[in-house]
Amino acid sequence: MFPRGVFMKKGYKNLEEARHKIHLVRAKQIKTIIIALFLFLVVPLITSQDLVIPFNEKYDIKRPCFNNGTFCTTAATCNFTIIRPNGNTLLTNRIMTFNNNFFNITILKDQNNVLGSHPSIMSCCEGGLCNADTFDIVVTADGNPIQIFPTQFGIILFGFLLVGFGTLFERLRLFKHTGAIMLLVMGVVTLFPGYSLINHSNLAGQSVGFVTIGLGFWFLIEDSFSRDIQDERYMQDDEGVLK
Repeated sequence: MFPRGVFMKKGYKNLEEARHKIHLVRAKQIKTIIIALFLFLVVPLITSQDLVIPFNEKYDIKRPCFNNGTFCTTAATCNFTIIRPNGNTLLTNRIMTFNNNFFNITILKDQNNVLGSHPSIMSCCEGGLCNADTFDIVVTADGNPIQIFPTQFGIILFGFLLVGFGTLFERLRLFKHTGAIMLLVMGVVTLFPGYSLINHSNLAGQSVGFVTIGLGFWFLIEDSFSRDIQDERYMQDDEGVLK
């Protein structure tokens, strides 16, 4: 496969030593590629959002009210309306409570059970002057801003890369098992608590979570069902007799 004279000139004693050197070089290159891909995949790309709150948790919303450039007084009346992503109304003209220059309203845990962007309207009146402010309340699974490409997706893809390298290269078999464990863990994290706009409460989260868990589990136990690998490890012939 390799010209013997070439390796002799480089100081290699035989063909097997040369092949071993090549395998070591390839392994280092593969590790470098994996690290580079991991760093690239986990870089978060965050979009701009008005107000982000965590899914299925009680949350106090505080908003300022201004009248002619100054904070509103206790005489002001503010109402708050929240519309769900599907168009249904969560709160309609709910009276807000004045508290230290801010008006607040509390979203209860059982009300905060839908992921996505909730258009909201805060309207205030004082001394015959009225005004309104519109903004979005974004409910995410973990309470963090939405990422165009979530960091967790990068970790899942990195797990698949490890599985791929571990499957293609026998020397990197440990990579396959490590990747499989990563997929199992990330599948559970996708369901509970979730991230961005996916978790156990919607079809996207259920699909990503259960599929990732299933594939991770299969990759982890696949070798146990491989006849070729069993023959190789236990030195058996085709009839199952120890050599």
